[in-house]
Amino acid sequence: PEDILSDAETERVARSIGETLREHVRSIELAPVWDDLGDVLRRYDPARHVIFNLCESLGGRAWSEAEVPRLMRAAGFLHTGSSYMALRRAGSKLITKRSLEAAGLQTPPYEVIRHPGRRPTRVSLPAIVKPVAEHGSCGITLASVVQDRKSLGERIDACIRDYRQAALVEEFIIGRELNVALWGNGFPEVLPVAEIAFRWTDEPLQQIVSFSGKWHKDSVEARGTPGICPAELAPHVQDRVEAAAVLAYQELGVRGFARVDMRLRDEIPYVLEVNIHPDLAPDAGFFRSARAAGHSYASMLLYILRLAFASAP
Repeated sequence: PEDILSDAETERVARSIGETLREHVRSIELAPVWDDLGDVLRRYDPARHVIFNLCESLGGRAWSEAEVPRLMRAAGFLHTGSSYMALRRAGSKLITKRSLEAAGLQTPPYEVIRHPGRRPTRVSLPAIVKPVAEHGSCGITLASVVQDRKSLGERIDACIRDYRQAALVEEFIIGRELNVALWGNGFPEVLPVAEIAFRWTDEPLQQIVSFSGKWHKDSVEARGTPGICPAELAPHVQDRVEAAAVLAYQELGVRGFARVDMRLRDEIPYVLEVNIHPDLAPDAGFFRSARAAGHSYASMLLYILRLAFASAP
């Protein structure tokens, strides 16, 4: 039930974007979608409208986000963000990790467990357990990081039961957490790198971006995990981090904008996830990086719109 909070955030962001862009474009209309995207699209003329795509699922179904740009393109609309294929690759943490490995990038060792009662054999402890097809830290709590086999089994079974999908089990990388925001079509620009500062705890195994830390703004975890941008990185480490982010972006075929999340251990970046449609709220991480690059909220949104026009076939 708590995951509804992340759905409510979509409406809040849509209203912020609409109010901001209203002063810069001819007209704005918010178009709520549940499982009726085709009907919604038929209300508009693709020759006169461009879509700022914030739709993260159809009917609340995991894996369905990729269908949204496919339907939009089939109806003749230009839209912000990435394509069907990029979202298919990034929508599954398993496909993402296989793509990263194929590109020669470092990612934490992992296994995907599809059935209750089964256990990983190749992932060392401590490990972290996540739903394989969720984003926005859904399904991630402080209990997701486990140090013993009993706790590991319990988290795997709970993940499969509660989210009705496979569980991704990863080696937990103790180190710094970095967010790398990028935008562009083909050859992305890297915005200033941000670091999540876990000031609320000295315990390395609790230093994660949990659901509570992301969505419960008054929680100890949220108040105690500010984003520092730009992150303090040695030049050679920054080059390594940025190169890994760009390669991950290109390997998945991302267009428009994205955020690459990674952990830094012994100066080696381990890519955790490529978030193709990161939160664009005024207080979220992507704008934090854009602002550090000199953008206002309006200029960031307008640049994302221009990238949509530039991607026209």
